Amino acid sequence: MLVRTGLVILGMLLASLSWSAAPQTPQEARAQIEALQKELQQLSTWMKELKSERSDVEQQLESKEQAIQNLQNKIRDLMQDLKAGEAQLSQLQIQQRELQLSIEQQHDQIAAQLRAVYRSGNDDGLRFLLDGQSPAQTMRLIHYNRYFSQARQGLINGYATQVNELHLVEKSIRSRRAQLLGQQQELQAQQASLQQEQQQRQKLLVRLDKDLQTSGKRAQRLTENQAQLKSLLERLEQALADIQIPDQDTPFKTQQGKLIRPLANLSVLPDNSQVNLGGVTYAAKEGEQVRSVFHGRVVFADWMRGFGFLVIIDHGEGYMSLYGYNQSLLREVGEWVNANDVIATAGSSGGRTETGLFFALRYNGQPLSPQTWVK
Repeated sequence: MLVRTGLVILGMLLASLSWSAAPQTPQEARAQIEALQKELQQLSTWMKELKSERSDVEQQLESKEQAIQNLQNKIRDLMQDLKAGEAQLSQLQIQQRELQLSIEQQHDQIAAQLRAVYRSGNDDGLRFLLDGQSPAQTMRLIHYNRYFSQARQGLINGYATQVNELHLVEKSIRSRRAQLLGQQQELQAQQASLQQEQQQRQKLLVRLDKDLQTSGKRAQRLTENQAQLKSLLERLEQALADIQIPDQDTPFKTQQGKLIRPLANLSVLPDNSQVNLGGVTYAAKEGEQVRSVFHGRVVFADWMRGFGFLVIIDHGEGYMSLYGYNQSLLREVGEWVNANDVIATAGSSGGRTETGLFFALRYNGQPLSPQTWVK
């Protein structure tokens, strides 16, 4: 009953939204996402009620996989920061070497000029007069000498400026190294926490398997999982029928055999989770990038029993794509995505023991064969 009620609410909410045009600016995109999420708050209440019907072990499993997703996201962000920090440190070190070389060259030039001044003495005007030069020639030579003195002073000033720049660069290098050290230590701590969470998740999987085996409800639970997802898809498809995706130069219906692969390599695994849904499960590496097969809008991004972290994208004209078992979700409900955009990372969420990607295509409520649509 909760499933039917919640999906009716979802259908009414989605039907009321205007998605006739993709955002033209980041601010407009953010506003659209926030508006959609606000409209879906009632669905969030229903989802909580639905989750309350799960067993204690299943609720713990979802909580644990949410924690693992958060840690994975933190680790990914830290690794990106470390990479950027190391690149910046490398640039600073290049700048440091260039400044050191320039300072050495200027030092040699200044030293040579100072030695020349010392040998010639400083009474240039008197020396020119005693040499018997005419007054006009003497004044011209004095001006030349002043010009060279000013150039020499400019060289000295430039030398001092570069010495100061070198000090600032060396200070930045010390600061960046300290920051990188702190990030590396934080990364190690997060990785240790992740390992603990994964070990606890494994224990929960053993408990869940034992409970289902003891109660003889394994087949029933599989059927329930499929029924929940199928109902969600049917209601989504019904609601999205009246919502227009912006016109595309290349319609989805022309892409059979041409769609971007959701994973780099597609190797089908035996899996009974996709029964009656027409999907397939592909082998995947933990953390491997999962990509959108075509342009569209994210209409679902959440944890669902039996399918873990699931992303559903609406491609317009009745076409939808599904991506399940993910380790982490990288897109929010309401976001537009293009073909080949990374939308998630592959994992084993939803209670699986083997890493993989559940992938399915739908058209007007009917499953399509993914194998005949992707490249």
